[in-house]
Amino acid sequence: MEVILLERVAKLGQMGEVVRVKDGFARNFLLKRGKALRATAMNRSKFEGMKADLEARNLVAKEEATVVAAKIDGRNVIVLRQASETGQLFGSVTVRDIIATFESDGVT
Repeated sequence: MEVILLERVAKLGQMGEVVRVKDGFARNFLLKRGKALRATAMNRSKFEGMKADLEARNLVAKEEATVVAAKIDGRNVIVLRQASETGQLFGSVTVRDIIATFESDGVT
């Protein structure tokens, strides 16, 4: 099935590209999550109308990510966990733990 990507999809393509994917991947992932449209003539013209809005939305998201990256860059994160006498951790430090630490420091 051919689809038009509405956003960048890893290992598949950039926004606006028409790519050929397996039917199941298109139906169950790309179309269901709003990441693509079927590549019909009507959807192609619809995409051209939406393209400027999508690019503006992507630019805003990129700027927000840049601001957050600037806040995080160079910061040290301290997460307390139980460890053995030799320093071996009993658990693990997960992404959620790191996010919670940044949120408690006021970085969002």
